[in-house]
Amino acid sequence: MGARDCAKCFLFVFNLLFFIAGVAVLAVGAYLYSREGPFATLLPSFPFLNVTTLTMVVGCIIMAVSFLGCCGAIKESECMLAAYFIIMVGILTAEMIAGGLGFANRKEVEAFIEQDMSHNGLPLYGKAGQHGLTSAWDRLQTSLSCCGVNNSADWSRFHPSMSQPGETPDSCCVDHLFTGCGREAVVSKWQKGCKDALIADIRSHVGYVAGILIGVGVFQVLGIVLSFILCCSIRKG
Repeated sequence: MGARDCAKCFLFVFNLLFFIAGVAVLAVGAYLYSREGPFATLLPSFPFLNVTTLTMVVGCIIMAVSFLGCCGAIKESECMLAAYFIIMVGILTAEMIAGGLGFANRKEVEAFIEQDMSHNGLPLYGKAGQHGLTSAWDRLQTSLSCCGVNNSADWSRFHPSMSQPGETPDSCCVDHLFTGCGREAVVSKWQKGCKDALIADIRSHVGYVAGILIGVGVFQVLGIVLSFILCCSIRKG
C-alpha cells in the first residue's frame, strides 16, 4: 500500500469517526432542545449563545465537513479534497483568532457578561416566555451553590418583583425547605456570586478543557495534512 492509499484510508476513517461524533453531538443538542427549548441562555443580548443552539450548530458543521472529507477520499476528488482542506484551515484559523481575541480582551468580555447578566438577564427571570433563562439560572445557582451575579443582593437590586432586601429565587436557598423560601429574608441563602463561582469552576477543570482543545486541534491538523497529501498525490497521478 503506497502513500496515496494510506492517506486515502486514514482520511476516510478519520472523517467517518468525526461524522459519527457529529451525529452524537447533534443528537445531544436535539435532546436539550426538546427538554429546555431554544433559549436556555443567561445572556439575553445573545440568545443564540446557549448550549442547545451551539451544540446543534457544531454537530451539523462536523457532519457536513466530515461528509465532504469522506466523499473526497473515496472518490479521490481533487475538488472535494481542496474544498475540505480550505474549510478545515479556515475553521482552525477562526478558532485561533477567536481564542486569541477572547484571551486578549478577557477583562472587557467579563465586564460585558456581568453587565448583561445583571441588567438584562436577572429582570427576565420567571417572566412569561423565559423558561429557558429561568431554568438556566436555577440550575446554575443550585449546582454551584451561588446566588445572583456578584452576590444575593443582585436579585433585589435588578429584579422588579423582588424589591425587598433578601428576596431571591428559591434556588438560592441553602436548604430548600419549602416553595417560596426565596421570598423569606430570614431563610439562609447562598451569598457567593455566580460569576466568581463559575470562574472558579472553570479554572478547576481547565486541565480537561485544555486537553480537549489540544486534542481537537491535533485532529484538525491531521485532517488538513492527510487531505493535502492525498490531493497532491491525485494531482501527480
